Amino acid sequence: MFRYRRVRVLTVLLSGWVALTAVERWAENSPWPGAMLSGLLWASVVAGVWWFAEWTQSPLRTARESDAARAAQGRSRPGRTHGDEGDGSRGSYEEENTRSLPTGAKAPVSSPAESSAPSHR
Repeated sequence: MFRYRRVRVLTVLLSGWVALTAVERWAENSPWPGAMLSGLLWASVVAGVWWFAEWTQSPLRTARESDAARAAQGRSRPGRTHGDEGDGSRGSYEEENTRSLPTGAKAPVSSPAESSAPSHR
């Protein structure tokens, strides 16, 4: 039920409305109509902030869920970053700069541009 963002935001809105109406009614001694309007106003602010926080975090959540789904399907390879399915992202530094030997060991990849001269970076 709480899988969907709109359900979570609506839950925050309704529970915040109840709690903040109670605070306005008993702590501030407001009459019920004023307490309900003030509670709804502040609950809307809280729910809006909640929605914005979830909205800004959704790419991270999507990435984590995709990694979990890929691992469950057995398609994930160790040492690879999210999105290695041809979307242009790259693997880990170690994986890029090593090559497999016939024995299964890893050896550093030497580029033809490397020389014994110190590099000026």
